[in-house]
Amino acid sequence: MTEQEKLPEVQWVGSAKDLDKITYVDDIAKIQVPIKVVDQLPFKNEDRGDSARLREVIKSIRRNGYNNFDPIVVRIGRRGRWVIVDGGHRLTAARIVAHEFWTNLFRRKVDTIYFLLFRTPLSNTRIDEPPDEAE
Repeated sequence: MTEQEKLPEVQWVGSAKDLDKITYVDDIAKIQVPIKVVDQLPFKNEDRGDSARLREVIKSIRRNGYNNFDPIVVRIGRRGRWVIVDGGHRLTAARIVAHEFWTNLFRRKVDTIYFLLFRTPLSNTRIDEPPDEAE
């Protein structure tokens, strides 16, 4: 098998129900999710709060649209929630801009979000236990 054959294909996740159908290659999946479905995903730490960095990313997306070139990197946590490893400010900004009526009046600024999703040996190991803050 060549190195090219090992790389996972980008998969379309059109609803939260599609999460069970994701195929992983070496515990990695590349997925494309419409912005309207992103709010249904089981994130753990997606909100970045207000900061100068977040405001700059929001301005950039309003002006240029969302650049889907760099994926948002997430890993599946012990309770099945998605823990953002890289791209939290981009994700928060994209979600904010996507919900702005006037910004999207003539052209939608955010269509889809590209994720690189990792599973670890601890992913989904504590789904039935009561939640606590550590994951």
